Amino acid sequence: MAINMEDYTCEFCGKPCKNIVYAAFVCDDPVCIDKAREARGGPGGHMARKAAGKPIIPEDLEETAREMSGQQ
Repeated sequence: MAINMEDYTCEFCGKPCKNIVYAAFVCDDPVCIDKAREARGGPGGHMARKAAGKPIIPEDLEETAREMSGQQ
């Protein structure tokens, strides 16, 4: 299933989406790409969380992940 990038806008500035970087829809602006990297936790953010003993699921999604897995 292909994603039509033209249907999405940059999550940070609202320009037309050109890329999916660090699990975010972004334009070609390096500033927006850096914002996507930081929002994800920086390079290796998920592994840094795991090494610190935290779940690799971002904190803002933990509640949703628990609901989807049937845990409370």
